[in-house]
Parts: sequence; C-alpha cells; structure tokens
Amino acid sequence: MSLGERLRRIVAGNAGLMTGPGTNTYLVGSREVAVLDPGPDDTRHLEAILAAAGTAIRWILVTHTHPDHAPLARRLAARTGARVIGLTPPDDGRQDATFAPQ
Repeated sequence: MSLGERLRRIVAGNAGLMTGPGTNTYLVGSREVAVLDPGPDDTRHLEAILAAAGTAIRWILVTHTHPDHAPLARRLAARTGARVIGLTPPDDGRQDATFAPQ
C-alpha cells in the first residue's frame, strides 16, 4: 500500500493479539530503498517485499528484535546484499536471538 511518493507499507501475514492485522514493514525510497522492520521469517512476506522493491533494497533497519519484526532480516539481506542496521538483541528470552546487525 502506497502511503506517499516514496513510502510504502506491506503487512505480514502474522495477524494476532500483539500484531493486529500483521506486522507493518515499510519501504522508504525509490531508486534506493530502506526496509524498516522486515518482519517474521515468512516466505510470502519476503516475496512481497522483493516484488515491491527488488534489487533497489540497500538497507534493512530493525527498530527492535521481537520475533515479529527482525527474523526476516537475514534472508532479505542474503537475497539483496543490503546492509542490516539495528542493535544487538537483549538477552531477555523475548527477542530474535539470531539477529546480527552489521
């Protein structure tokens, strides 16, 4: 869904109590794109992001490492070569412990 000239939103298919209709992933930019909160490790969501932005993805920004926001970063980076930006997850048992920012 387009929210502006260079801002799009893709909703992941992980509807639930904490995610509402699904995690919001934002694509910012056009020729070069930043993906904000790539979402859960879900192949359909990955393909939707790639269909919307493709090879223009340069950065993957993760605001926090909950399992509904961060896990797809690894696969998305592998497919696009984008740089992963964020903070190392805290060790509290509620995070995506596999998240590794660059």
